[in-house]
Amino acid sequence: MTSKPKAGGAGETLEVRRGDKLVGLLRRRSEQIQDIEFVYDEAWVKDPQAFAVSIRMPLAQRVHEPDVVYRWFLNLLPEGRTLRTVGTILKIPEANVFALLEELGEDLPGALEVYRPADQRPKRTPRYKRLTEAELAAAIRRLPEKPLLVGEEGIHMSLAGAQDKLPVVQYPDGGVGLALDGAPTTHILKPANKHFSNAVENEAFCLRLAAKVKLPVAECTIGKAEDLDYLLVKRYDREPHGRSLRRIHQEDFCQATGHIPSTKYESNPATKLRGPTLKDCFDVLRNTQAGAFNAARFVDFFVFNVLCGNVDAHSKNYSLLLQPSGAVSMAPLYDVMNGDIYPDVTRNLAMKIAGKNRGHYIYARHWDRMAEENQLSGAQVRRRVGELSQAVLDALPSVLEELNALKKSPVYQQISDYVAGYCRDMLRNLKSDAEDEPEKDPDPEAATRPPGFS
Repeated sequence: MTSKPKAGGAGETLEVRRGDKLVGLLRRRSEQIQDIEFVYDEAWVKDPQAFAVSIRMPLAQRVHEPDVVYRWFLNLLPEGRTLRTVGTILKIPEANVFALLEELGEDLPGALEVYRPADQRPKRTPRYKRLTEAELAAAIRRLPEKPLLVGEEGIHMSLAGAQDKLPVVQYPDGGVGLALDGAPTTHILKPANKHFSNAVENEAFCLRLAAKVKLPVAECTIGKAEDLDYLLVKRYDREPHGRSLRRIHQEDFCQATGHIPSTKYESNPATKLRGPTLKDCFDVLRNTQAGAFNAARFVDFFVFNVLCGNVDAHSKNYSLLLQPSGAVSMAPLYDVMNGDIYPDVTRNLAMKIAGKNRGHYIYARHWDRMAEENQLSGAQVRRRVGELSQAVLDALPSVLEELNALKKSPVYQQISDYVAGYCRDMLRNLKSDAEDEPEKDPDPEAATRPPGFS
């Protein structure tokens, strides 16, 4: 059982650490749950291996205010129904980021760990527990009612997103285990999704396709525990370090642009709040050390998502890696799925291109406008769109063959047909500025986006 969380109050602090080094303190300034500040530790600021927690929280400024801090740390937690369930299990209000991190902060996205001060926390030794196939299947079955297995002994970890998933460790022989008491995980296990049939095969196909066209992408394999299929995705924010693992720091574009998770889409009909746009993302990248390279990589990722029909490529599905010395780079591509195979899922892209949000109706002029808005070369962007469209089209047969050799599934051909359609339309549209597409995208907000897609 997890220890009962404290109610918390003004002046209470949590330590934000990277391994054995104190990065800073998360401090409650009042009884208001959003009134939390972050203060860099002086020794961390002077450390040559130090990195900023966020591009919005530079090392040059030691104290960071609640408006930035609350939003950023909220993005480390699950979302929606998943967060509500976690809060109910832990008896913590879902908006109480401070108290939730107190319970879940020992293995987070990126390099940070969050703990109570040393004199207030129990002594625990990070460890792993190997699971049998039956134990793994049982754990997967518990996830809908117990997200992240929260509340079970030794579980103090978090992942962003609304989908059921579980951070795990994969052993050299392929076995899977749980990371307990702050041990770092190596993979994210994503079970078959009851809302979206063939989600495992769908994401495996799209990620394999990205690798085939030589885009940096999260590695994945398909696994099975008893009768339960799952996708095992290798974490890019973990790397071997001697005989252990080292966490690599990252933040997603929802964090980098200062938005809360519920505004991760550009258009959010439920809240009526605008989320990050393409321009917001390019503005972030322009201010990084390798701005031009990062912008080009982001263009590649965005175009690939359009070609795959990935309508869920919102701001939390693109991330940055933050290195010492201030270096920032695009993280590998992840969370790519085709939405066309699901009749009830919107066909609208999560981010618009020059006002257009349907992949089949994007023409050369839209790419030109997008390039102009973001200080890019329209000719270079159009050329890259054409190159990727042809490369993806050419790669589809080999990806189909490889995945069907592992496990035959009719959904692979279905996805391939949809993706091929996007590629052919894009290649045709790049050569035409015809006005034969609808004046407005059909039903821009009418199609539904069922819970759990991301």
